[in-house]
Amino acid sequence: MSSRFAVPAPIVGRDRSAVRVLLLAVGLTGACATTQRGATEASLAHARGQAETGATLFVASCAGCHGTRGEGLGSAPPLLGPGALPEFPRTAGGSGDPTLIDPQQLQIEMQSRPAGAPSRDPFRNAQDLFRFIRTQMPKNHPGSLSDGDAWAVVNFILAAQAANLPPGGIGPGNAAAVPVPHP
Repeated sequence: MSSRFAVPAPIVGRDRSAVRVLLLAVGLTGACATTQRGATEASLAHARGQAETGATLFVASCAGCHGTRGEGLGSAPPLLGPGALPEFPRTAGGSGDPTLIDPQQLQIEMQSRPAGAPSRDPFRNAQDLFRFIRTQMPKNHPGSLSDGDAWAVVNFILAAQAANLPPGGIGPGNAAAVPVPHP
């Protein structure tokens, strides 16, 4: 009984190492093709040009926990790039997909949380982001940034997120009118 398909001979000797090299190359190509997390080099350059002081402060005060690209490290969430700065906070142990969060449920949780319980209000505009950064960040020294430094960081973060910064930057007089982009 003959088969229409030939059964390949076992791989031996030199052919085995060629297969290993091929598998390694395919594996490395797949590893390099992963989606970059955090801000792109172009958005970081744009943000540095718009908010140089904020960029310097970001590296000094934020990057240690959130990464140099704002990609988020360990339990620190991403600040830059896709999925960063969601309007509503992510739930602990969730799927990590901010689109699966029920805003009404989060509103109920925020209203019923005990005083002093860790959480944050929604990030709808630059004023919300400033308030959080100014009072809660950096995590190891909350509230240690001056108002000016916190505004500089807000300008850098929002510039990297492609927000339309007003001439002269974001500050107390216009922050409520600058929405936080939610890509």
